[in-house]
Amino acid sequence: MSTLIQNVLLAVLWAITIGDFTPGNILLGFALGYVALRVALNRGRGDQKYFSKFTDLIALGVFFVKELIVANVRVAIQTVSPLHRLRPGILAVPIEPMSDAEITLLSSFITLTPGTLTLDVSSDRTVLFIHFMHIDDAEEQRREIQQGFARRVMEAMR
Repeated sequence: MSTLIQNVLLAVLWAITIGDFTPGNILLGFALGYVALRVALNRGRGDQKYFSKFTDLIALGVFFVKELIVANVRVAIQTVSPLHRLRPGILAVPIEPMSDAEITLLSSFITLTPGTLTLDVSSDRTVLFIHFMHIDDAEEQRREIQQGFARRVMEAMR
């Protein structure tokens, strides 16, 4: 049985034991199950890839929340700034070859971040076309996407 299924079963067992099937309680059961499995399977017998991928997914989520906060502050500042200072534009951002799921996840994160919108993907799936509300330095913004979201999505998905 895979470690993920074991973790989900432990979360459900926790909710049954407590008798409260709220999302918070199931999430708590999942976290407790994760810790229990980590301790129980730490002796090299278990699925260690599950634990590293889980950590990568948590890191991606934390990075997204941080970027969301920073982008909201940037957009708020740009909104109250004079319009003639805005320099919107569309950038072609090269990305490493990715699967459809990875491109979809990356595009979703970019689009959900205020001030950016993924418009299209090249036919060879190596370039994203992204609209930016304001472009200070095109190369720096390309690098932020490549070193930020793109790298973390690949780490979490592969």
